[in-house]
Amino acid sequence: MTLRARIALAMAVLAGVVAIMVAVTTYVATDHRVRAEVDQYLDSYGQRFQDPEGRQAAAVCSQQPVRRPGVMAPREDEGVQGIAFQCLDASGTVVSTVGVGSLPVNRRDLSIAASGRGKQIRTVQVDGQTWRVETVGISRGGAVLIARDFGETGRVLSSLRRVLLLIVIGASLIAALIGWLIARKATKPLVQLTNAAEEVATTGRLDVAIPPAGKDESGRLARAFATMLAALGQSREQQQQLVQDAGHELRTPLTSLRTNIDTLQRYEDLPAETKALILSDLQTESRELGALVDELVQLATDTYADEPEQTVQLDEIVARVVERARSRTGRQITLDSESVEMVGRPRELARAVNNLVDNATKFSEASSSVEVKVAPGFISVRDHGPGVAPADQEHVFDRFYRSAEARSKPGSGLGLSIVQQIAKNHAGNVSVRNASDGGAIFIVIFDGVVGS
Repeated sequence: MTLRARIALAMAVLAGVVAIMVAVTTYVATDHRVRAEVDQYLDSYGQRFQDPEGRQAAAVCSQQPVRRPGVMAPREDEGVQGIAFQCLDASGTVVSTVGVGSLPVNRRDLSIAASGRGKQIRTVQVDGQTWRVETVGISRGGAVLIARDFGETGRVLSSLRRVLLLIVIGASLIAALIGWLIARKATKPLVQLTNAAEEVATTGRLDVAIPPAGKDESGRLARAFATMLAALGQSREQQQQLVQDAGHELRTPLTSLRTNIDTLQRYEDLPAETKALILSDLQTESRELGALVDELVQLATDTYADEPEQTVQLDEIVARVVERARSRTGRQITLDSESVEMVGRPRELARAVNNLVDNATKFSEASSSVEVKVAPGFISVRDHGPGVAPADQEHVFDRFYRSAEARSKPGSGLGLSIVQQIAKNHAGNVSVRNASDGGAIFIVIFDGVVGS
């Protein structure tokens, strides 16, 4: 069942329930009112038989009924329109009937007749006709049953039931129609968004038209959907750019490897010294190619994304990276560290620091030192090399970007891009500036610091 149908059905059910409650209340109130009026009429009529002398009862009960087939009727000049009487003596025997065949007598009627006091009102059926009957005691003994035709009142109530039923059905149908119209208007943006999503799923295109966004929930959904498509489009463009850049960067080492291998295959009698140089070059190119592939995988798949976030000691992670770099390079790397606790992924953080330290050792003299500092919320890595040219500072974190000075150095141009990605993963950022006395300073600022 569609959302429109559910809303229309809900509106119909709600309107039907309300209409039924109103109808039942109206019917019960009307029935109570009609009965009360009839009973009040009978009660006022019955008070005439309360006279101590019993003259009214004697006048009614002494009338001789006119017999017709199956009916006891009063004389034309003595009957009352719509009213019938039945008189009982003290023993409960029917002594006279006026305007009705025979009204049923129950125990309560007999008790009233025997005592001559009290009264009761009830509804009875006589020959298919409905009567409202009040039994009134006579002070000298006996009772009079005063009956009023209740059939017309019943027919009015029956007609009222049919009218109210039609009202309930009509109200439900009108509510269903109104609910469907409201649902149609309210769900129109959702239908348009659904069509747009199906078009994206079918064609793979992300430039589909999104309906205008209002200020309601549908508008928020439309804006969120448009933002999602824009993000997906940007991600696709970045992936395509990464593939193009990776293809370009991979082509150079692969060409070099192919050339060297081809040389070895063609010239089997090369001097040993030349072969050693070619093999050394092959090893260098294969290592750089492997490093490039690893970094591409890191960028494309976010290798450590499945690593759970946890509270870590940032200073301890940096200390381990610095110690490994010292033993690997033999360089002087100083560490100025405070105790810093933060929420993050330890392997990602170690990778970012390692890339910054490798970059610093690559672009500075072996005799110079690398300075690493850890403080609450940030890490800085400084070298004493030539620094980063102002024109290059805004591009050094781009994928595969290598400045003119860096092209003679080993590397893929992805290390700093990975640092930037890891910083973003930790709701932070990375920047670079040149020190006043020479060298570059890379600063990573992290959010999520717990304490220090």
